This record gives sequence, structure tokens and C-alpha cells, in this order.
Amino acid sequence: MKKILVSTLIAIMVGATLTGCGNSGNGNNSIQQGQQTSLSAKEIVEKLGEEELFMMPMMVEDEMAQEVYNLNLDDVVDYGILVPGITAQDEIIVVKAKEGKVDAVKASLEEHLKDLLSQRLYPTYMEAAEEAKVEVNGDLVSLFILDSEIKESVEEQYYKLIKK
Repeated sequence: MKKILVSTLIAIMVGATLTGCGNSGNGNNSIQQGQQTSLSAKEIVEKLGEEELFMMPMMVEDEMAQEVYNLNLDDVVDYGILVPGITAQDEIIVVKAKEGKVDAVKASLEEHLKDLLSQRLYPTYMEAAEEAKVEVNGDLVSLFILDSEIKESVEEQYYKLIKK
């Protein structure tokens, strides 16, 4: 099962790489009541990705966000999901939920985490997934599945970005 999932993820990532970067309409910058930052979720993830944490970092597009990450895009204003292009062992996920949809988005990301934990993963990735938790900050819902060496610095930078 894991080999099929990994093969599918690699195929989707290669396809996304070959099609190039386009505007998928996820960059809405509007500020909703309760949000503390003027950055979109996608911009927050892009800024977190500037640290070159991953080998060949890739942003996940709509189809994969729905199929792999369980996101219902009807519940989402915008989102950013950053994964390594070589292996799918780390994830930075930030989703800006529509008004009244924070709980639904949180449940989607919790389901994704539950799906990961039910698979046979590499020990370091399993440890990162076991320690990960879905957090809510206003209308932003986040999930960081990262090696402990970088997780703290990513979270620190994330909190700085959402307070701006």
C-alpha cells in the first residue's frame, strides 16, 4: 500500500513539475475578522519554504490537496502545502478556512494525519508524524510534520509570520 501511495505521490509531483508553476487561485490576500496577518496561507508557506528545508521543495496543487490531504476546497479560502520533491517525508501545511469552516478543515487535516499514522513509515518520519498536531490560530489551520531538528525553527517563524 505504501509503495502505491509513494509511487502515486511521485507521479503527481513529477507531473506538477513538468507543467510548471501556475496561478491556481489560492493567493487570496483578503483579511477576515480574527486573522492576524495580511499574508495568505500560500504566502506563509512560501516564506517558510525560503529556508530551503527540503530537497526540491514543491507546492501541492488542488487535485493532490483533495485526494491526499483530504481538503474540501469548498471549506478553504486558500492554502499552502509544501513537500519535498524527492521524498514525501516532511510536510508544511497551512490552510485559511472560510468563515465557520475551521472545524471542518481541522478535521480534514486530522484525518490526513491519521491516514499517515496507519501506514508503515520510515522510523524518523513516523516519529515526526506521531509528534505532529493540527493547530488553529484564528482562521488558519496548520500541520507541520517535520524532523525535530527543523520543526522548532519552522514553528517559530510561522508564529512570527501570522502575528504581522
